[in-house]
Amino acid sequence: MITCSLLDHEGRIFALQRELAAESVDLALLFHRDNIRYFTGFRINKVVSSILAIPRAGAPTYIVARLDMERAKRDCWISNLLAFPEDTPDILSALDPLLAPAVKRIGVERGVITLEQAEFLMNRCSQQVSLVDVQPLVDRLRLIKSVPEIERLRESARIASLVMRAIQADLKPGLIEAEVAASVEPMLVKEGAEGTSFETFMTSGSNAWLPQRVTVRKPVQDGEMILLDMGGVYDGYCSDITRTLSTDGLTRDQHRLFDAARRAHDAALETIRPGVVAEQVDAAARDLLRAEGYGDCFPHLTGHGIGLSAHEGPIVDERVRTVLQPGMVFTVEPGAYVPGVGAARIEDMVLVTETGYEMLTDAPTAIE
Repeated sequence: MITCSLLDHEGRIFALQRELAAESVDLALLFHRDNIRYFTGFRINKVVSSILAIPRAGAPTYIVARLDMERAKRDCWISNLLAFPEDTPDILSALDPLLAPAVKRIGVERGVITLEQAEFLMNRCSQQVSLVDVQPLVDRLRLIKSVPEIERLRESARIASLVMRAIQADLKPGLIEAEVAASVEPMLVKEGAEGTSFETFMTSGSNAWLPQRVTVRKPVQDGEMILLDMGGVYDGYCSDITRTLSTDGLTRDQHRLFDAARRAHDAALETIRPGVVAEQVDAAARDLLRAEGYGDCFPHLTGHGIGLSAHEGPIVDERVRTVLQPGMVFTVEPGAYVPGVGAARIEDMVLVTETGYEMLTDAPTAIE
């Protein structure tokens, strides 16, 4: 298994502390599990919480559940560890030693911190404090992937591509959508993944062109376009891949729809290089689908960043002015959904390189 060195994690802490100092933030409290793993390298169960406290200067403190304390002592590089009692009204009391009178500006993650947590901080501090959003600071650090992160993402993409290939090879009429989707996680785990990066979904026929992103107990039939969207997690890092599938018997209109989606995908890829603005990548895909008469049938973005989170920066969509830089990893996934005909989407992960891009996923895209 690839492991991240102490320097990687400690360096990330130092980088954030420089940002905290520039924003006059005294203490950052991180609750989001992906942000915490970015700085600690420590994996926790999805139903468990933890808190990472990063002062403007000095060593961080990691607060974990009592049940995770011994493992944290063994596996986490952070030496300042505190325990909190799970499932109690006073779950945040472990923060008390960190809320010194000098702490006046506390950094939190907008959209992550709860009302309960915010009220706790305001009530526990003896002086007037203000809460400051530090999520943009963390997002900037996570936007460009390091070499170890890219290695993880390559492996995560390889595993997802392998599983997608296996499902493509075994697809046949009569298989139940929900059963195919449920088979993805054990296949990923067998190949070395921690599990799925999001809820796998397979949709076929009218379920696909609705579109819907939940799988039901519907059998796959000939003459239907099928979407399978899945991904895994390798050493914390996510993958995401979609293929349009069929078991045979597609009409000329369905093949035309698929061809348009495939060419939109390829048109977006051709624009990717450092210095290009994200909205230009989106426009390449959107313009092609519009020219083919499917402009009103593309209801989502062209791509999203991927890393410790299945969806993160950069976002590739209309009016997004993010400039692409080497080390960014994101998906390219334009699609079209036509009532009575079908749905077509091809999604791949790409890495922005010094001269263009590298495709990380590689399962076949052709359909019957």
